[in-house]
Amino acid sequence: MSEIVFLGTAGGRMVVTSQLRKSGGFWMDLKGKHILIDPGPGCLVRCAELGLRPSDLDCIILSHKHIDHSNDVNIMIEAMSGGSFRPRGMLLAPDDALEGEDPVVLKYVRGYIRNNIRTLEPAFKYKLEGGITIWVASRMVHAGIESYGLKFAFDGKTIGYVTDTKFFPGLPEAFTGCDCLVINMVRMTHDARFEHLTPDDVIKLLKVAKPGVAVLSHFGMQVVKANPAAVAQRVEKEAHVRTIAAEDGMRVSLDGPKALVETTLSSFS
Repeated sequence: MSEIVFLGTAGGRMVVTSQLRKSGGFWMDLKGKHILIDPGPGCLVRCAELGLRPSDLDCIILSHKHIDHSNDVNIMIEAMSGGSFRPRGMLLAPDDALEGEDPVVLKYVRGYIRNNIRTLEPAFKYKLEGGITIWVASRMVHAGIESYGLKFAFDGKTIGYVTDTKFFPGLPEAFTGCDCLVINMVRMTHDARFEHLTPDDVIKLLKVAKPGVAVLSHFGMQVVKANPAAVAQRVEKEAHVRTIAAEDGMRVSLDGPKALVETTLSSFS
C-alpha cells in the first residue's frame, strides 16, 4: 500500500505548544519504502499511537530546521536504527540544519545511520532504492533560513510538498505535474513578521499548479479558529482543484489510477 499518514496537522508556535492539534509531520509509504517528513514535536509518540514502526523507516527528511519540523529528528534517527544497534537509513536535510552555529541534528546520532546524510540544495535529486525519485522543486522563502519544497516520483505518480514559505513568483510553476500536493498553510492573513502561505496564496498557487488533489496541513491558530475544513471548501471553490483539510491521523491512499487519488481518503485517530 502506498499512502500518506498525517501524524499531526499543527503549524505555528501556538497550535504546536498548546497541542490543539497534534504535531509530528507526515509519513509516506511509497512502494514499500517508508519516508518521514518533518518530524516535529510528538512524532515518536504519534507513530506509536497510529501503529507505525519507526524501525521500518528508510529515510527521514527535514524541509527546514525550525522546531515544529525538526524537534524529534534525533530520536527518530535513533528509532530508525534500532537504538543504534542496527545502523541503517538515511537523512536528507538542509546544510544549516547540520552545520553552522545552530544545527539541529546531533553529531553522535549521525553515526547510527553511518553518516548516510544528503544535503538538500536547489539542484538536489536523489534516487532512493525501490524506484523512488526525490528532488527539490524549489527553495522556499522563509525566515532567512534554508527551506526546501520537495517532489517525490514513484509508479508514474508525483507527490509534491510545499513547506513553510511566503508566496513568491515561480512558486506555482515549481509544483506543476503533481497528482497530490501537500501544502502548509499556517495563516489566514499576511503579517510581515511571518513568511507563511494564506488561503489567497494557496488559491493562486493551485490555479497554476493544478494538482489532482491538494491537501492542506500545518495549521496555525488563525486557520484553526476559521475551521480548516471550511477554508478548504473555499479554496476548492475558487481554485477549481479538489482540496481537503488534513486531520490528525488522516491517511491518504496513493494506490490506483491517478484520477482516483482524490477519492481514496480515510480518517481515523
